Amino acid sequence: MVNHHKEEHARVLKHRWPSRLFHWGLVIGFLPAAITGLIIWQKPGSEEFVNLAMRIHIVSAAILTISAFTFMFTGFDRIVAFFRLVLSWSRHDLEWLKIGGGYPHKILLGREVPVMPMDKLNSGQKLMGVIMLVGGAFLTASGWLLYSFIPFFPKLFVYWVEFGHLWIGLAMTACLVGHMFLGIYNQGEFKSMFGDGTQPLSEVKHHNPLWVAHKIERVTGKTTEEPIEKGA
Repeated sequence: MVNHHKEEHARVLKHRWPSRLFHWGLVIGFLPAAITGLIIWQKPGSEEFVNLAMRIHIVSAAILTISAFTFMFTGFDRIVAFFRLVLSWSRHDLEWLKIGGGYPHKILLGREVPVMPMDKLNSGQKLMGVIMLVGGAFLTASGWLLYSFIPFFPKLFVYWVEFGHLWIGLAMTACLVGHMFLGIYNQGEFKSMFGDGTQPLSEVKHHNPLWVAHKIERVTGKTTEEPIEKGA
C-alpha cells in the first residue's frame, strides 16, 4: 500500500527478500557456471586450466541448486505468483513483443513509442521466466546426472543428455546476457532487485501500470497488501 500524503516520494516494495536472495544466487551460481561451461566446451589453455574450470563449474552448479531449493522453501508464495504471471498471456503480450517493449526504439533511436500496459512482469520478463524455468530445470537435472550417474545409463542416452546440456546452456547464457543488459539499462529495477527491493512509485507506474492499478491502494493506515511504502 502507498500512503496518499507521501505518494510523491513513496517507494513500493516490488521484490521481497526470497526473490532477491535467489537472484543473488543466480549471479553467483549461474554466471560462473556459464563461463566455465564455455571453457570446458572449447578447452582453451592447459589441462590444469580446464580441470580448474570444471571444479568451479561444479561448485557454481551446487550454489545454483542450493539457491533454487532455498527459494522453494522461503518463497513458495512468490513461486506460485510467478507461475500465475508467466503463464498468463493475452494479445497485449504479443503486441508488446512485436515491438520489443519499445526498447529497440529507445536504445537505438532514442525515442519513445507507445507500448501495451503491463502487470508486475512485462511480456519479455514472462518469456524469460519460462525459458529460465524450463531450461534451468533441465540444466540442473542433466548436470547432476552427468556428474554422478553416467555409469548407470546407456551411452546413447548420456550422449543426448550431454548434447542438450551444452546447447540449452548456450541458449540460456545468450538469454541471460540480454536479460542482464536490459536489467542494468533499467537501473531502477536493477537497484530494486539487488538492493532493498523497493522502487519509486513513479517508476513503477511507468513500467507496470496494471500492477499499480490493481495491486496498490492509497491508504493512511496499516495494510496487508504486497506493495508497501518503504519503512511501513
